[in-house]
Amino acid sequence: MTKQPLAAIFFYDEDSGEFKLCNIQRSKVQALIERALVMPVPLDDQDAPDSAISDEDVRRLGGMLMLMQGYSNPELRERFKFATERSINWDSPTRPELD
Repeated sequence: MTKQPLAAIFFYDEDSGEFKLCNIQRSKVQALIERALVMPVPLDDQDAPDSAISDEDVRRLGGMLMLMQGYSNPELRERFKFATERSINWDSPTRPELD
């Protein structure tokens, strides 16, 4: 039996005030993925496909997930007590310039 590829879905449940995570067969959400803005997550050593996934990679992914939820759920922003590389302009529709 071949294992089906999974997609992880991370979301904020406004009713319970909890962050939730689930896995679902990717085939069940593939049409949605194809219409979505898919953002690659750069790893520290992305040139080596079998390289270790570092603590920094995990922190970066967690930060990206939380910031995405803050964009969609403005009521969360005042709860964010973590540092970011740049200040965040939540109203800005454009990507910040890279240094």
